[in-house]
Amino acid sequence: MRIYIFVLIYALQLVMTFPTFKATCRTETPVQTYTLYFVHHLFDVFLFWAPLFILRKPEAIAHVAAVVLVGAHWFSYDNKCIATVIMNEQCGYNRSLWLDSLKNRMGLRAWNEYFHFIWLGAALLYDAYLLYM
Repeated sequence: MRIYIFVLIYALQLVMTFPTFKATCRTETPVQTYTLYFVHHLFDVFLFWAPLFILRKPEAIAHVAAVVLVGAHWFSYDNKCIATVIMNEQCGYNRSLWLDSLKNRMGLRAWNEYFHFIWLGAALLYDAYLLYM
């Protein structure tokens, strides 16, 4: 795994989103909410940007497993993430807001409401390449 690329993308995502989060999140449980924020972004980067940093079969297997589990969760939860909904509730945001992230700032949702599934499908093709090369 190219850990430096993972850390770079994670740091960029936090730099881009944390100031707004800190300024607008009104939580009564800051330790819990901030922990959820940081872990959720960590997982978001692993899910969506994995082709930029995973290199080996075990990493690809872990990514496939994460994609399948998260995809099933979104499919069963009306294209929403329970972690995002919980964080939104804790901050006093609208429950239906999507996670503020690099990919969600690209405006792809206007193109297709289910672009997450398409993006992860493309990432799975990279996983397949690693697994069968």
